[in-house]
Amino acid sequence: MKYLKKDNNIMKCLKYFICLALIIASASCADEWRDKYLEQVENAKPEEGPYPEVGETLREIPFHKGVNVNGWLDYGMSQINPDKIKDSDFDNIKSLGMDVVRLPINFHANVGAAPDYTLDESYLTLLDQAVDKITSRGMWVILDHHSMSIENFPSYGEALVTSCCRQLALRYKGRDKVAIEIFNEPYGYELRYNWSIIQGRIIRAIRECDPNVIIIACSTGNIIYLEPYNDGRVIYTFHYYSPHMFTHQGAYWDTYYGYLSGYPFPYDSSRMPEIHEQWNTNTYLINLYNNYKEDATVEQIRKDITSYADWAEQNGILLFCGEFGVLNTTQPEDRYKWYKAVGDILAEKNIPWTLWQYNDAQLKNFSIFDGAQTMDQLDTEMMKALGVTLPSEFNNGPHPLNIYSDDSEAWSNMRTDKNGGTNYLNYYCNDNPAEGSNCIFYKVINITGGVWFEMWPTANLRKLYDAGAVLEFKARTTAKFKTLEVFFQQYKENVPRQWRMAFTISSDGKTAATRTLPADGEWHTISIPLSELYYHGCSGSWKDQPDAGEEGFDWGSVHWLMITPNGDRTASGKTIYIDEIKIKTTN
Repeated sequence: MKYLKKDNNIMKCLKYFICLALIIASASCADEWRDKYLEQVENAKPEEGPYPEVGETLREIPFHKGVNVNGWLDYGMSQINPDKIKDSDFDNIKSLGMDVVRLPINFHANVGAAPDYTLDESYLTLLDQAVDKITSRGMWVILDHHSMSIENFPSYGEALVTSCCRQLALRYKGRDKVAIEIFNEPYGYELRYNWSIIQGRIIRAIRECDPNVIIIACSTGNIIYLEPYNDGRVIYTFHYYSPHMFTHQGAYWDTYYGYLSGYPFPYDSSRMPEIHEQWNTNTYLINLYNNYKEDATVEQIRKDITSYADWAEQNGILLFCGEFGVLNTTQPEDRYKWYKAVGDILAEKNIPWTLWQYNDAQLKNFSIFDGAQTMDQLDTEMMKALGVTLPSEFNNGPHPLNIYSDDSEAWSNMRTDKNGGTNYLNYYCNDNPAEGSNCIFYKVINITGGVWFEMWPTANLRKLYDAGAVLEFKARTTAKFKTLEVFFQQYKENVPRQWRMAFTISSDGKTAATRTLPADGEWHTISIPLSELYYHGCSGSWKDQPDAGEEGFDWGSVHWLMITPNGDRTASGKTIYIDEIKIKTTN
């Protein structure tokens, strides 16, 4: 339900799965559907016969809370950026008290030809490095087969998945804190009626390689009803995104939910939007809309999760929620209420979980960050709703956003100066930094260029702005600048103008400016309250500032921070040093 390549066949499969998942999620028909599904399961029990050796039966799941780290190793080698996820990211996860990482990986794009389907060694090397980084921090790693091109299960699907699972079992045999998940959300006609038997054969194949490795099994779709296997080291998983009209509203990849916005949780008749024109001619979608009153409640979430927990208890097996989440297209207060409901009920039922997802390159996402993908932008309200213990530095108001320092995470794109290059703009200059070992050296060659930080996804500075935060940095120069402007620019989708907010500093001792910088070669601190910045035009259809009643600059979606002469000809050839750029409260 997350990232899918826009391939026609895959989208057709997705539409089928959406309909299936919605039917399951709908309170009016879930029980009837489950009964029919269980009848199919009864007719597709795993094969009987001798079973490979299995280690000691699990009495409890050895992990509790975690997160999916996707968009990294779930691609073919040519598309993988090995440095996308860094050691600091796993430190971040560990610092939140999480003890498991579900790591989506890609089989089909990284294997050789039939019949061996040998996984590419360079891909396995990257996987080894990831496993080492996670387990060395005392966390579990779930190697989650998350391939996207075989979910309609062609004739070779079982052989490919079986071979890859066997290779992983042999490679990590005897390793502590490594589990194998056979398939993420399998669906399609072939799997719907045969998956229980197919999965049983794959489990047997893994057991022939390793009697002790923990295996995570699933049903088709994202629920969990199937005949349990004769294996005491299998954990059973489900995913939870109900109701999809809430959790996936505005999903850019989805034919139906992409149209939706403004749906509240829990249901509130006073805030409920009218049915969308793209829905009101489809009987099935109209029924979904009409059922939202019952579906979007804490009571329905409790009923859903309780039914899974009861099934697990009746069958004497262990249950794990491998994915759940809400897109950030929802209202924050509603999103946090949904997370609290799901988190509380999972805790009550003693069901471990991994949240979907750690980070994402898209504006619309499920990530744990409230804006730019850095711990400075951690969505602390989401974490609190889920009962996650926050590091102590997050307990005293809005966390500062550290844009540039030796210790800052490399999350923003530090652009080179147009027509200048690194000879004129060096972000790693070691010439007398204000703090640490590096500072920014900037020699003006292009008077319309500058020191440029591009934040993506956009940074959310709304809480900092509301708390009276300041933009603070250190600077030194011996040159006399008439004008050096510092400005922020927003980025919002589907708006005619991207507004800028600015202030001006000067070092010539003559020009009136918001702030002055002595040209004495010493480091000085420049501190500007965000509330003192003023409109500085926009990109798009030009205007100096918004008209009365027009939507203006959005501090919740900041795309750029730039320090620039902004056309000041007197600045040409002059040099300035900058260090320790951050946005923080003054408390």
